[in-house]
Amino acid sequence: MLTKKSVKKRIAEIPGARSARDEVEIVRGYVADWRRYRRFSGRAEVDDYSVCARVVMDSHRIEKGLALPTPRNWFGRDVLERLSAAVGELPNNADSHVVHARSMALGAVDDYFGYFDAVSGPAPEWAEEVRKKFALFLGLDEREGGIKPLSSSARQTAIDFSEFVSSRESVRSFSDQVVPLSEIEAAATLASTSPSVCNRQGALCRIVPRGPEADRMLKHQNGNKGFGSDASHVLLITHDLRTMLTPGERNQAYVDGGLYAMTLLYALHARGIGACCLNWSATKAQDFGLRREINLPDHELVIMMIAVGYPADDARVTVSPLRTDRHKVGIS
Repeated sequence: MLTKKSVKKRIAEIPGARSARDEVEIVRGYVADWRRYRRFSGRAEVDDYSVCARVVMDSHRIEKGLALPTPRNWFGRDVLERLSAAVGELPNNADSHVVHARSMALGAVDDYFGYFDAVSGPAPEWAEEVRKKFALFLGLDEREGGIKPLSSSARQTAIDFSEFVSSRESVRSFSDQVVPLSEIEAAATLASTSPSVCNRQGALCRIVPRGPEADRMLKHQNGNKGFGSDASHVLLITHDLRTMLTPGERNQAYVDGGLYAMTLLYALHARGIGACCLNWSATKAQDFGLRREINLPDHELVIMMIAVGYPADDARVTVSPLRTDRHKVGIS
């Protein structure tokens, strides 16, 4: 008599059947991921969370521009005009994500005008229009975004863990001093202590010094303009997909690679080395371009790049206020 168990056993005995079954599971997994992303991401649907996400994204773009060594005069017209319109679309309530987005935008824009009013001539006409639009939101929230001087604690090794974690900041203004390779290698060794699925340790770190090779990588990444080429080194974090063994592990490389990258950032910070994550939210064409440029093996999944260097004496960093309500007690 055939039972479900016996049928599965017979199928498993057919040469190549297990591989074919795995292929089906992989396709099913990706289709499920696609459906979830299509349904819940802010890619197409417009709701409170997607509007807030766009406000935070554009606010941080203004912050990043102000944190550069020499911000371009009255930069970011398209971003500011888009941001002023998006802030106007935010609901008029006290939900934490709404307050966070609006206060970040107000702080970033306030510092933008404060900076250029002080160092540049009269604001262009388009900037004054943006200023008028943001004036409508005065008093709605505290202004938490913008820029600030790099804290002294961020330049030192902190003993207390909470102080240490809180003092790590993304640095986009580097000194000319070259970080010794041994210092980066020591940090990478510490990063190898990061948790990984079944301790497979699939994360990899390529250390590329400032110069032509680093520039070849950076040209394929969108977020390093104005500071990437000044970094002492550029790190490329990848994960070896050959360490992933089952259909259920299709996203595990991102988890393991992300854990490795975070530990690496803390290890660099502990040595007084500044760093800035360079995301790899890349299209297929960008990913292929990088792979072709540096002959990256197909079995390595790109996690991110990291710009590394000693902070400049006059380095500024983004405020980027953090949400502190990202935890829940229980499962309900």
